[in-house]
Amino acid sequence: PLGGKRAAPDLDVRKCLPCGPGGKGRCFGPNICCAEELGCFVGTAEALRCQEENYLPSPCQSGQKACGSGGRCAVFGLCCSPDGC
Repeated sequence: PLGGKRAAPDLDVRKCLPCGPGGKGRCFGPNICCAEELGCFVGTAEALRCQEENYLPSPCQSGQKACGSGGRCAVFGLCCSPDGC
């Protein structure tokens, strides 16, 4: 319906930075990089780029569906939030 939650475009949420080997993953938190084919990297060199998210002014979102307590589906069967998977 007009004026409902979906009426306004999501201009304030962007995709999180790409990360990991070949830039195939997406950041899920400052220390978490997940790639569909590779799984998730937590606190490793592959996730270093994700720390840049802390310095960007707009919020971002990775994953297609919400899961758990404030998490998003990262890779098959794995739910990640900015704090962990």
